[in-house]
Amino acid sequence: MRSKYLSAFAAAACLGTILAGSAAAGEVLDKIKASGKIVYCSDLSVPPFIYLDPKTVQATGFDADIGIAVAKAMGLEAQYKNIGFDGLIPALQAGQCDAILSALFDKPARREVVDFVDYANVGNAVIVKADSPLSIARLVDLSGKRVAVERGSVNEQEVVEASDELVKQGKPKISVVSLPKATDAIQQLLTGLVDAFYGGTATEADYNKQNPGALKLASPQTSTFYTGIATIKKDADVHEALDAAFKKTQADGSYDAVVKKWSFESMAMKP
Repeated sequence: MRSKYLSAFAAAACLGTILAGSAAAGEVLDKIKASGKIVYCSDLSVPPFIYLDPKTVQATGFDADIGIAVAKAMGLEAQYKNIGFDGLIPALQAGQCDAILSALFDKPARREVVDFVDYANVGNAVIVKADSPLSIARLVDLSGKRVAVERGSVNEQEVVEASDELVKQGKPKISVVSLPKATDAIQQLLTGLVDAFYGGTATEADYNKQNPGALKLASPQTSTFYTGIATIKKDADVHEALDAAFKKTQADGSYDAVVKKWSFESMAMKP
């Protein structure tokens, strides 16, 4: 996407070097090498992680640059297929892409169906408008509030669980407003349709860069998760190739360059 396609021969040669000493490349990996590109399923609506640049209408963001660096280390081109967040794993299973790269949290339940190459450790918090008096210590403190979340995300699951706990205690539930995109959730917040948005602290910081003083954190960072590039378990060869390529980006400095570009030092993975 941001570099010229390499020939299938060059891609195969480079990737063969990365995979030295690992399991023999399988059929799926052979197809990727022959195509000269790796296709990622991504929800292109989560700045600063991955989103569509309004000027170029291409994927940009921290995740997008990670995907490009990893692909380059494999001798391949990175391409992104825009898929709604709750459809990412089904799309991968249906063969619409080779891997998922979309700020996807590495959770035990997901590890039952996909393998992860972790590349960051991301935190979440309750986000509100700058003039909101809301201040909470735990998600259950959102009792009686309307909270926007991205549909299919771990954030949605956490708020639903907090609401269920409140109901068990006989307290007002949290009205969970699940939306297709994180940007939709922010718009709901800004227009006053919800009291808060539960999402990544990096998302809040990035939005305030573009719109100074619009949002603020109403809670401490309530949870942190590793995020990773996901592949189907049966495609172990692809997972091994991505893992080797990511380690190469750490060794050659290209990973650090992406981290610094997006000011993600606090979320970086150590070699």
